[in-house]
Order: sequence, then structure tokens, then C-alpha cells
Amino acid sequence: MLKSLLNNEKSRTVAGNYIALLLIQGANIILPLLTLPYLIRTIGTERFGLVMIAQAIGVFLTIIVDFGFNISATREVSLLRNDKEKLSQLYWNVFYIKSILLLITFLVVVVLITTISRFKAEAFVYILSFGMVLGQAIFPTWFFQGIEKMKVITFINVLAKILFTIAVFLFILNPSDYELVPLFNGGGFIISGIIGLIYSLKFVNFKKPDYNQIKSLTKDTSSLFVSNFATSLYTSGNTFILGMLGGDAIAGIYSSMEKLVLALKNVFVPLYQAIFPWLATKGPKEMRSFIKKMTLPIGLIGLIITITIVCIAKPLLHFIYDDPKIDNYSYIFQILALIALFSALNMLLVSLYYPAAKYYNKRMYALVAGGLFNLCMALIIGYYYGITGIAIVAVCSELFILIVAKYLFNKINV
Repeated sequence: MLKSLLNNEKSRTVAGNYIALLLIQGANIILPLLTLPYLIRTIGTERFGLVMIAQAIGVFLTIIVDFGFNISATREVSLLRNDKEKLSQLYWNVFYIKSILLLITFLVVVVLITTISRFKAEAFVYILSFGMVLGQAIFPTWFFQGIEKMKVITFINVLAKILFTIAVFLFILNPSDYELVPLFNGGGFIISGIIGLIYSLKFVNFKKPDYNQIKSLTKDTSSLFVSNFATSLYTSGNTFILGMLGGDAIAGIYSSMEKLVLALKNVFVPLYQAIFPWLATKGPKEMRSFIKKMTLPIGLIGLIITITIVCIAKPLLHFIYDDPKIDNYSYIFQILALIALFSALNMLLVSLYYPAAKYYNKRMYALVAGGLFNLCMALIIGYYYGITGIAIVAVCSELFILIVAKYLFNKINV
């Protein structure tokens, strides 16, 4: 199967989409390596932690607005792309649902900044951070991925990230400029979202929302939403929990290292996203065979990344941040390095196989189990052991998800 994947016209489309998505991830890795050190040195770890906590809330809200359409709608688009009428109806149904959810999440932010003193004190930061939610909501990534037009996403996203990076160096010059970070970040998302939305309209006709189809689509996607929200409990929730328990400064230190590990972890994302539309068209046995063949090479790559981080953690952090506070916590970076291995393998199942095979409930079981495990352990262990406990919990959560996902995979009979 791997040979056939590499030797036909369809494979060239997959390869092209992979390269496009890899460029996005390259921007996600390289550009933060330029801005993160500068931001920490310029605004300090405490204000950086505040910005990262606000960003973590933004991620939670983005997941609510996305509602799992990055998987379910992508799959449906890949199946309907040759039928413009049905494709258009799906497009506007999804857009309608996301618009309602966007309004709800904005009201959540308003409630937070008007009723809770901690958020009220920095209300402007949280309002500006909502820009990423708005931008992500209107950018139809799911649509472009489904019709396999990933070059569009690449160009728009990379351009927005470059502009954000330039703006950071030009305008953020002292600690009092910290509010400009969410402003530029959110602005980049909004601009790219508007461009992506306008471009996507050339592929569809306008359709009034079909409320029966919306009801069905919402029901079918609800398990994906639960799964994705559970995922956020261990991908973004730990920074938020640590900030609530230990303050903005320690959250900033943890986030400075978590950002690097997640960037390396996400090198696998473009590969899975590029393969997804192709794999979704295959039969059950072909899917399982492909996943089994991918397990060893993916595991080896993850292991190499982990070992590399463990070996060069302290000098790498010193080179990037040159901050004594962060240097003192280099062992946290070594602990978090295991995420690169465990997440690479669990994503092969929860981000590729289960969505492609439409085993949404099994994906939900694995991710909800991992999310609840992380939430409970982070609150307990984080309270007693602080940043070290949070790092250990983050790694154990990735391993826990892998174990559950693999168990469910082995129980499937095809």
C-alpha cells in the first residue's frame, strides 16, 4: 500500500498538500523561535505568562467554535467536492453553526472580564486575545483541506505569521507594550481569516441554511467537539491551571518550554492532515494496514526528537531565551520531551485513523479519558509539586491516551 501511495497521481496531490502543510508548521516552529525569546526578554516572564494564559483561554474558545468541523466537515467536503450544490449547502450550514458559536464564546469572554477580578484587571488583553478565535472561525481551513487546496492555506497563514513577527520586533519595545502581543496575534488571524473566507467563496454558491441538515450535522459532530475540548484540557489547560495555582511568572516559564515541545510535536500534524482525505476514501482493512505500517517509522522519528531534546535541553534553552529563570528549569524541558514520542503515536490513531474511519465515538473515549485524567492530576499534583508536577502530568496524559487509543484499536474487528 505504501508503494502504491507513492506511485500514482493521487499520491502527488497528497505529497503536495503535505509539503504545503509542512511549510505552515515550519513557520509555526521557526517564527516563534524568533519571537518567543524576544518577547520574554522585552516584556518579562510574568507578562508573557499573562499573555499565554489569555491565549490558552482563546484556544478553549476556538475549539468550541470549531466544534469538530476540522474533522467531520473536512471528511464530508472530500466526499462532496465534485457536487457543487451539495458542497455549497454543507459550506453554509457549517458557517451558520460557527457564527452562532462565535457569538456565544464572545459572551463568555464578556462574562469573565466583568465578573471575575483576575480577568477584569487585564480585560483588554483577554478581549484582544479573542481576535484569534474570530480569525480561526472565519478561515475555512476544513474546506480547503477537504478540496485539497492546501497551497492556499499555506500562503495566507505563512504571510500572516511573517507580518505578526515583523510587527513584534518593530512595535514591542518595552514591558508596557505587552498588550500589543494579543493585538498583533489576533489581527494576523483576522486578516488571514478574511482573505481565506473571500477566496473560498469562488468554490461555492450561496445557499440558505438547511436547519434539518444543521441538526443532523451538529449531532454527528458532537462527539468530535467533546473529543477536541477534552484535548484542550491537556494541551492548553496546563498553562492556565499553573497560572491559577502559581501565578503568571511560573506560567510564563512553563509556556516558554511547552511552546517549543508542541511545535516539535506538531511536525506530524501536516503529514496526518495531508493523508486524511486520501485515507478517508479507503476500505476498513486498507486503513488498518496503512496505520500499522506507519507505526514504526513514526515512533522512531518521535524517539529521535525526544532523545535530542533531552541531550541538548539546557544549552538549547539558554541559546534561545538567555534567561536565568528559564535555564534553572531546563529539567522541565527534558520531561516534556517525552511528549514528542507519545503524542506522535497517539495522534496516528486519534487524529488520523479514527476520524478517517469515522470512529468518532472511539476517538472521543480516548481523548475524554486523557483530558479528564490530565485535569484531575494537574489540579492535585500541580497544587503540591507545581511546575514539575504539571510537566509530569502532561507527559503521562499523552501516554494514557496512547494506551487507551491502542486498546480500542485492537478491539475493532474488520
